[in-house]
Amino acid sequence: MSGDPQPRDISTWPPINPLANRTADANRILEDEMKLRDNQKRWEKLNVQRRKEMTSDTEKLLALANQLKSETDTVSKASLSVNTIHQAEEIEKLAHSVRDKMRSSVSN
Repeated sequence: MSGDPQPRDISTWPPINPLANRTADANRILEDEMKLRDNQKRWEKLNVQRRKEMTSDTEKLLALANQLKSETDTVSKASLSVNTIHQAEEIEKLAHSVRDKMRSSVSN
């Protein structure tokens, strides 16, 4: 035992990915910053779109709820129609949709 390690056969090793652990140069840093800015702009657009959808859905929800209230105020509570029940179910689905959109903020 001379203390010299046995040479390893590296021909069976998988090839090294040239993109792995690249050195950070000015071009790479600029490229990363540009990607980050593009992603932030994309997230902002998605959040704006989500807010518009929530506003639109909330307006629909309010209109449907007011319509249902006016219909149920004129009819006795013992005789609700099938249409009224379907409207209530539609309002419930829309309310759940608005709630889910409010909870799910789009972020990076």
